[in-house]
Amino acid sequence: MFVSTSWLLLWGSIVWAATAEPVTLHIGGTFPMESGSGGWAGGEACLPAVQMALEDVNNRLDILPGYVLNMTNHNSQCQPGLAMQQLYDFLYKPPTKLMLLTGCSPVTTVIAEAAPVWKLVVLSYGGSSPALSNRNRFPTLFRTHPSANMQNPTRIHIMEKFKWKRFTILMSVEEVFVTTAKDLEAIARKKGIRVDRQSFYGDPTDAMKTLQRQDARIIVGLFYVTEARKVLCQAYHHGLYGRRYVWFFIGWYADTWYYPPPEEHLNCTAEQMAAAAEYHFTTESVMLSRDNLPAISDMTGMQFQERLTRHFQKETANVGGFPEAPLAYDAVWALALAFNCTRNNLPSHIRLENFSYDNKIIADTLFQCVKNTSFRGVSGKVMFSDSGDRIARTQIEQMQGGKYKIMGYYDTTSGELEWYNKEQWLNGRGPPPDSTVIKKHAMTVSNEFYYPTIFFSVLGILACILIYIFTQKHRERLVIFQSQPECNNILLIGCSLCLFSLFLIGLPSDDISVPESLFPFLCHARVTILLFGFTFAYGSMFAKVWIVHRMGATENQQLASRQKDEEENTPWEGIRTLISTMVGRQALMRKSSGQAYGALLEKRNTVLNQPISPTKFYVIVAALTVVDIFVCFVWILIDPLHLTEQKFPLFTPADSEEDEMIMPVLQQCQSNQQEVWIGIIMGFKCLLLVFGTFLSYETRNLKLRFINDSRFVGLAIYNVAVMTLVTAPVVTLLIHGKVDANFAFISLTVLICTYISVGLIYGPKIRHIIKVPPSADEVQQNGNTGPAVMSKVDQKRYDMLRKENETLQKQIEEKERKIHECRERLEQLTMNSETEDMNAQLLSGSNKQLAEDNMTYSTATTLTTTIPLIDLQLNGTHPGQIYENDNDDDCSSTSSDEILL
Repeated sequence: MFVSTSWLLLWGSIVWAATAEPVTLHIGGTFPMESGSGGWAGGEACLPAVQMALEDVNNRLDILPGYVLNMTNHNSQCQPGLAMQQLYDFLYKPPTKLMLLTGCSPVTTVIAEAAPVWKLVVLSYGGSSPALSNRNRFPTLFRTHPSANMQNPTRIHIMEKFKWKRFTILMSVEEVFVTTAKDLEAIARKKGIRVDRQSFYGDPTDAMKTLQRQDARIIVGLFYVTEARKVLCQAYHHGLYGRRYVWFFIGWYADTWYYPPPEEHLNCTAEQMAAAAEYHFTTESVMLSRDNLPAISDMTGMQFQERLTRHFQKETANVGGFPEAPLAYDAVWALALAFNCTRNNLPSHIRLENFSYDNKIIADTLFQCVKNTSFRGVSGKVMFSDSGDRIARTQIEQMQGGKYKIMGYYDTTSGELEWYNKEQWLNGRGPPPDSTVIKKHAMTVSNEFYYPTIFFSVLGILACILIYIFTQKHRERLVIFQSQPECNNILLIGCSLCLFSLFLIGLPSDDISVPESLFPFLCHARVTILLFGFTFAYGSMFAKVWIVHRMGATENQQLASRQKDEEENTPWEGIRTLISTMVGRQALMRKSSGQAYGALLEKRNTVLNQPISPTKFYVIVAALTVVDIFVCFVWILIDPLHLTEQKFPLFTPADSEEDEMIMPVLQQCQSNQQEVWIGIIMGFKCLLLVFGTFLSYETRNLKLRFINDSRFVGLAIYNVAVMTLVTAPVVTLLIHGKVDANFAFISLTVLICTYISVGLIYGPKIRHIIKVPPSADEVQQNGNTGPAVMSKVDQKRYDMLRKENETLQKQIEEKERKIHECRERLEQLTMNSETEDMNAQLLSGSNKQLAEDNMTYSTATTLTTTIPLIDLQLNGTHPGQIYENDNDDDCSSTSSDEILL
């Protein structure tokens, strides 16, 4: 405890008389009756206590028989310089002094350092500075006041009791306070408690502003009472009081110390000071025994306090040094007992009155007697440690309603805290936090998004399972058999994996937390499951459009080449030339050979409608899967994912009372070069999406019998490409830090893509199986399925060829009619003249040629038969060439002369 009283210089002038009268020990000291520098009127209560002790000791016949203690007053005002001046006056003016009694720590420090020069023992009732425990610096010092460091373990135990992990020390720049603060900080750090220190000299305004900026909540004040009032006033003006703050002050202040005296001119009223001081704690070593055991003076602690109170005849709460009065009283008793012990232990030829400042025998004997002193005083058990410190318990009090109430005691020797659980708090709930509580709030997916997504994911997985069972049951149906069911099963597996990945992508959610130790595993599971699910689902569809495109492109190229060759050397060109010569025309008639084109289409359709081995599809999906496995393996091996936290600005919750703030934290899966790996995966997948979309567009009108769902596969690829290419930039760039929005976009994309893909691929098949009985499926005689439905282009080409056949048939009929007329006229001409024989021969040659022409035109049946052939097997993609025929003139108008010409 810090005593701000002046020091007392007890000096004993040993007057030896040969008579039987008692020897008078003249005791001198100082007892300040008004405030000193940095201190307070501590001597106001200590002086009466010392006088009471002297009176009680002199009345005891068993203590110092033949001696009487007397006292002379001096005042050092707790100023070290003035104390040293008075010390030299006492030492160099008779009579000789045997022991020095000091008060406050600054005076005790200078006196105890100088006393060994004169072989003097110093006994302090008010020195509490921890620096005074240094036996090398103060070899002859003892004190009945415990060291201020003894309160530090008590403070730490209180911090631990209320679970405070941070506090601030506010101290005045004095050696006693600096030393105490260093010891308190060292103990706190050993206990894992954070400590901040702020110091001031005189005016604490700047220090209080610093505390406000640091958000200090638990504050331990180390300063004298005058500075304590300044600190409390500034605490009121800066708002550092109330339900969010807890102050610890020194316990030796008077009970009404916070009321500002007029001479200090504080800018605070008594009401303001009382409001700021409410519910603060004090810690101080026990200075008054509260048990009923009598002390060496035959008084209990309470009896001594009552006796001292009667001396003042006023409210003792305003009496300076009243709590330390028992220590001063016991100090005189310790001094008297030490003199009595020394008198009994000195050699017979040496007496107390023989003491001089160079008498080592008496000085050493007196030192040992003081060291071994042990008695029950009004302040409790009085005994000293090897360092000269008083061993005592610490008392904890709290101000409640303007009065101090005892909260408990702490025993330094046993380390036990005796607590009465009587503490009160302004908030009415419990101890305030040691700082603004910053709670980390993991930004999780809300239940409103997570559980509906899980519901639809489970529904989709069940649908995939049921569809697989349904298709396996009807795997003999042509609509299933001709759609590459093995490849479609891979689609179902991929969609199920994508849906299952939503379970992991939505973690942690409001109701489901993930331990930090399992978070890396969750990170890798998210990536791999979604990646492989996408590869299986999209890869199966990509394999189909790729094979359709390659087969169609190869056969179309062969068809185009063969058609070109046929058109360059067709027999129809000779027939057309002969007829044009006979009719005298040179019309350019270019007509495609329907028979040749039909043959080409028949061969092309036969190739395209052959069964396709599932191995081709497996190879493509396996190739895409190997790429994913390689990328994931290298990623996990070289740069694995780990948990990182992205912190967002603090905010105060609506229902908070400003004691806590929320720090949103986004838990992310992060690696050192994550952008590179994401770029590799996204780049590869985007290329697949774009290329798959292109192939789907190219094969939109091409159909294969054994990939009968290629059109629906193309539509599914369009859907996946559009949804993915739109969602990926939005999730990556725009809503990266918004958990719910991020999860909503990802989940909607996965759900829409999987549901639509499965619906497009399997919906028509299931509908066909349900509505069409197995007996209605067309089966060819060789066991293969019937012809596939023609595409729009093939249907258009077929219609054009049919119309061309009809036109050609009409033209042939017209030509045959004209030839028949010409033959009749030639027969009539042969009967008229002899010369007509030659013409008849010539005419017969012409008739032969015309007959051949007639036979050529009579190939209508051949052309006609191409129609059912095309009707049965037409399935090409190249459009036929359509030519318009020039109309020939009527043969009937041609005379025999014109024919001969």
